[in-house]
Amino acid sequence: YTSTSDDNLLKNIELFDKLSLRFSGRVLFIKDVIGSNEICCWSFYGHSKKCAEVCCTSIVYATDKKHTKVEFPEARIYEETLGILLYESRNGPDQDLIQATSSRGAVGGLSCTSDEEEERSGLARLRSNKQNNQS
Repeated sequence: YTSTSDDNLLKNIELFDKLSLRFSGRVLFIKDVIGSNEICCWSFYGHSKKCAEVCCTSIVYATDKKHTKVEFPEARIYEETLGILLYESRNGPDQDLIQATSSRGAVGGLSCTSDEEEERSGLARLRSNKQNNQS
């Protein structure tokens, strides 16, 4: 594990506990401690369908060996939680709502798997715009 992994895992656990206490009357929170291959992964379901997933682990290759990195993508977790809270009061799936609240729909079909990739794609867009403006 990387040096920040323990702290980030604790932050994920604390946020889970905080959200489950805050929204216990509206949304069911389940902590899977034995059945998952992932060390830290948030899965969001609505009307018996998986709506979103936020994985907090990645493999980092150092010079000596590979390490598992646990991240704390707090903003993405809040975003998906808000999406489920908006979704939960409906009688059935609303495709417009799913499209509007999903990260894929909000970015126009672009699927990012991490905040770092999102930053990279944003930087690439800025560079492309700058090159187009200079032409």
